Amino acid sequence: MRVLMAALLGAALFAAARPAADASLEKQADQSYRARDWAAAARLYQAFHDGGGGTASTYDNLGVALASLGRWSEAEAALRKAVEINPRHRWAYNHLGFVYREQGRYEEAIAMFRRQIEFAPRDPYAYRNLAGALVMTGRLDDAEKAAAENQKYTYERGAVYIDMACNLNSQSHPQQAKKYLDQAAAAGVERSLLAQESAHYFLTLRDYRSAEQQYLKLAEYQPYDPVVAMRLGALYWSTGNLDKAAAAFGRAIRVDERDQVRIQTSANTSKTVSLEELRRDPGAGAAVLGDVPADLGRAALLVRLAGARANPVGFERLCREFLTERNPAPAEAWLHDALGWMLAQNGQTPAAVEELDRAWALAPARMTAYHLGVALEKSGDLEKALPFYARSLAPLPETQIDCGCEQPDLAAREQAARAFYAKLRGDAAGFEAYRQSLVKSP
Repeated sequence: MRVLMAALLGAALFAAARPAADASLEKQADQSYRARDWAAAARLYQAFHDGGGGTASTYDNLGVALASLGRWSEAEAALRKAVEINPRHRWAYNHLGFVYREQGRYEEAIAMFRRQIEFAPRDPYAYRNLAGALVMTGRLDDAEKAAAENQKYTYERGAVYIDMACNLNSQSHPQQAKKYLDQAAAAGVERSLLAQESAHYFLTLRDYRSAEQQYLKLAEYQPYDPVVAMRLGALYWSTGNLDKAAAAFGRAIRVDERDQVRIQTSANTSKTVSLEELRRDPGAGAAVLGDVPADLGRAALLVRLAGARANPVGFERLCREFLTERNPAPAEAWLHDALGWMLAQNGQTPAAVEELDRAWALAPARMTAYHLGVALEKSGDLEKALPFYARSLAPLPETQIDCGCEQPDLAAREQAARAFYAKLRGDAAGFEAYRQSLVKSP
């Protein structure tokens, strides 16, 4: 009897101690969740659940953390556990709808958002998410009805139309998207939302200069948001404006001499991760900052490269290291151009011509043409240099971003090109006709 009582007493003491330990673990998980440290939150909630704890809310939070890390199947399992524990947990239905939507499972997403509305018929977020999902299936009339319901209950005027425009932009339907952007503006939508989605709209049209202007507005409205800097940097990166990309990424990223990368996660917080880890595992960046519109490993490499500009040997080494990666053609062209121009200035003319030829073949640009003209002139190939000098005067397309870094400027380049033409042809009288003859030339 005494043995039995001792065993029961021990079990009781263990049971009494366990909730305290679980509560501590849950508290740590909640803190990580509020700080948007998704990797830590996921790990801690899983440990809490493995220890026998768990509520509908903790499973819901785990699902959000896992979804933020792109771990969709795990997120779905956690959220389904949440609604199993509490079938009326409206936020779990909301988050399940999000998970399905991000995987392209639109009908399942719609069903979840409608389920949320059953339990919260005045919840504006449910109608907002429903409208966004309906747009993805092309049911615009139903989407507009859901949007009208959202506007009855929300204080976020016009935000639902931003979501609808976003989804239409993602499906390459810019004209329909423009309709909802106009409705959002008329409803008095928050200006940063309008700027962000207007940038997306212009990207769909390949009007990169207008997209840049919208992102610059967004940066003015949210100057301390690192994700805004990432969006702007990603735009510059994809269009081959790597000087501007490095400056934008540099607002949120620092790389020290040991290749440790400090990433700003908010106005007042930052985290550090090694450059090697960021390059090896793209998910490492998401674990630090969540879902970001840029490859943080590439962004850190670019920030490091920009810092080496004053050191020709270091700059060449880092350029060549960067070129071992697979990059978008405009970015690749910029790297070959930057490397070739540095080699030309250091007297390594044959190597410079080789790099600049590669840049021109990848993405012809007027400053690459100028650099190639200079390198070819130095090599003594004057007739081949002449058309490149002339092509350096091509007008900048209205939709292309102005790098703001052209040295020498257009007027100085034109003066040099005319003088070079006169040197080869005896006078400059035919220069304009020659220049026009190159307009349709490759």
